[in-house]
Amino acid sequence: MRNIVVITALALVVSGCSLWTEQPGVGECAKIVDLSRNDVELTKADCSSQEGVYKLVSIERGVTAPCPGGDYVEEASARNRKTKRKTRECYALNVREGDCLKQVGDFDTRVACGTGTRKVSKVVTGRSDRSQCGAGDDVRTYDRPPTTICISR
Repeated sequence: MRNIVVITALALVVSGCSLWTEQPGVGECAKIVDLSRNDVELTKADCSSQEGVYKLVSIERGVTAPCPGGDYVEEASARNRKTKRKTRECYALNVREGDCLKQVGDFDTRVACGTGTRKVSKVVTGRSDRSQCGAGDDVRTYDRPPTTICISR
């Protein structure tokens, strides 16, 4: 029986399958690998790829530690084995002007432009200020780094 378990695990590794996902570090991007209406699982992705729609900007330590001010997607992680503390990962949208997004529940995915999509009309770096966007825009602001994203509806 033990040999079967070892062979199965080895087969999964060789085939590229794994039981865990690689987590991004601060400044790295992430893609959605599992999405439900109010929860998301993210894994590391190339920031220039179509899938790398979120960037990890902060990891806050402690049960009550909030993300910096802004519209971050938050992912709470399990307790660290050594410290017994939880962490909260704070993700900002990683988009450029002209990108199209589709909202799935509380989360955005980058898609080809078309019916039912919303377009990133403006990205302002260095300022977290909702007044940078037009009336009717869906606005995302982030304090760290200061950024304003305007999304036309």
